[in-house]
Amino acid sequence: MARIVDFYYAIGSRYCYLAQSQVQRLEGIGHVAIRWRPLLSEDLMRARGLTPFREQAVSVQYMPEYRSEDAARWAAFYNIPYREPSWKAIDWRRVNMAAVAAARVGDVGAYSRRLFDATFGAGATLITDHDLARLADEAGLDGARLVSLIDDKETEALHRRTIDAAVEAGAFGVPTFVVDGEVFWGNDRLILLQHHLAKDAA
Repeated sequence: MARIVDFYYAIGSRYCYLAQSQVQRLEGIGHVAIRWRPLLSEDLMRARGLTPFREQAVSVQYMPEYRSEDAARWAAFYNIPYREPSWKAIDWRRVNMAAVAAARVGDVGAYSRRLFDATFGAGATLITDHDLARLADEAGLDGARLVSLIDDKETEALHRRTIDAAVEAGAFGVPTFVVDGEVFWGNDRLILLQHHLAKDAA
């Protein structure tokens, strides 16, 4: 039986883009299956009651300029493309809720990869409902149905359940991987997650 690793992520996160590029490598360690669980990171932090992004950043590491430079370095290390999207032009809540809706209609992982490729791989300047549907079709989902479910009450209910599950698991930000009751937060903790999975697989 495959070991389930819950992957809590948000499409508008640089570090989630980086982390998701390594999922295939993680799945190659023993019998591991990644369960993609999209959410809005601000809603998760609000549910936890803690955020480093209120008003002024609490340290330089949370400033956008440094995070962009850091993400670009990681992308070069992973040998994947990285382009900053047009942050203010994109409705990140709607994009993330589209990912949540994808979990109701098909392969949420495949769709999320398309969204990440469009946002941080290609540096999206705008993402419309037409784009959301097209990317879903390309991922093998019913794009028109997916878009129709973005504002559906059950999609919001699913999102709330995901937030609750993340909080219960101990997640406090994204990206977070949870396996065997242990929490691995951040793209830079992936090496520790790989070690944990490989150690137990052996």
